Amino acid sequence: MNLESLYTQFPWPLQNAFASLQGWCIKKQRYNAEFRKRLKEYEARTFWKEADIVAFRDKRLKHFLTHCFNTVPYYQRLAEELNLKAEDFQGLDDLKKLPILTKKMVQDSPQDFFSTAVSKTDCFKAHTSGSTGTGLEFWVAKAANHEMWATWWRYRRWHGINLDAWCAHFGGRSVVPLTQERPPFWRYNLPGRQILYSGYHLNPENMESYITHLRKKQPPWLHGYPSILALLAAYLCEKGESIGFPVQHVTTGAENLMPNQAAVIERAFGVKPKEHYGMAEGVANISECPEGKLHVDEDYAAVEFVPNDDNETYKIIGSNFTNPATPMIRYDVGDVAEMSEEKCSCGRPGRIVKQIDGRREDYIVLKDNTKIGRMYHVFAEMTNVREAQIYQREPGKIIVRIVRNAAYTEEDEKKLYCELIKRVGEDTEIEIVHVNELQRTRTGKLRFVVSEV
Repeated sequence: MNLESLYTQFPWPLQNAFASLQGWCIKKQRYNAEFRKRLKEYEARTFWKEADIVAFRDKRLKHFLTHCFNTVPYYQRLAEELNLKAEDFQGLDDLKKLPILTKKMVQDSPQDFFSTAVSKTDCFKAHTSGSTGTGLEFWVAKAANHEMWATWWRYRRWHGINLDAWCAHFGGRSVVPLTQERPPFWRYNLPGRQILYSGYHLNPENMESYITHLRKKQPPWLHGYPSILALLAAYLCEKGESIGFPVQHVTTGAENLMPNQAAVIERAFGVKPKEHYGMAEGVANISECPEGKLHVDEDYAAVEFVPNDDNETYKIIGSNFTNPATPMIRYDVGDVAEMSEEKCSCGRPGRIVKQIDGRREDYIVLKDNTKIGRMYHVFAEMTNVREAQIYQREPGKIIVRIVRNAAYTEEDEKKLYCELIKRVGEDTEIEIVHVNELQRTRTGKLRFVVSEV
């Protein structure tokens, strides 16, 4: 029995204790002296001139490429085949000399992307599925994790959110057993100052209990998937109510924040939601400033925007020069952006992104009309699933289309089915279909959820 299964069998007071224990461990590892040092460095660069931040990025990129060409098997072979060395790269445009890297390439040969100069004792394993539901496992240097959180907290502090702020968190983790039918649909991470709300119990019968609890605790900061926050907001707006207490901050992540979601969230909670774009691979980071513009964090990663065939949108291609353990250079994130030529009056450097046109996913609708948003956690550790897509034609029934790799086994199938059941319940009809490829949009984006409901 794994830890998650054991957790679901605890009475809810013990689940609170476990969530707080895990929160204490995360806080100790994530927000230590190294993190505070990195945060201070990142905040010192907040108002650097554009030329200075670009020079900083390019210098760091060149140094990182030296590391790649000397210690990472994939890049050692690539440099030899193309007769390249680090001195051939003076800036972002020179990255075009290298081919674009796909998630499949890292999945197929993960050992080729691990640096021989890095000890695994200084790393931890990360899992991600990205917006396509494709599982990926890779090593992250602990120092790189500190940089990631320093970048994310710089953005949060731009908006007045402090490290000790209480946060109502609406994410995709199963913090409450799916079989639970009555409140509380939330758990507490006391060291992390989080109230962890389940995103899997938001049916019409339970909405009022969420709202009542929020009004009782009055957390100043709401954070989570925009699809979940929008569900709560829409419920309030349909009743002609607001949240009823002073929410100071609403931030979103993991999904693209849609204009209609932003509007209903602001109407219900009385504050405009702020958007952030990032990923575990650390190849790109885009943060919204106080003026409402999306700035590329040039000092965190080398981000390219490669034009699509429509000449209107751009593929996001990133290089993670903060993680020496698993370098990913010119990594295709799979998301699409629209760019802006305007300059921001806030004084912060970084190219301006008009809109991130990725991660636009529909809800899964259960038989009781509960709506389940982003389900990428199902595939987070399914490294033998190359691509995945969920199709729904009627409530309570889903078809899961997967593209398998050669290592996929019957055990993977059973694990996938179990992970799905955890999220959608045993009364949902699930059909898993094996396909050779999945249909994409005109911009090459794979929609994770295709719904006709």
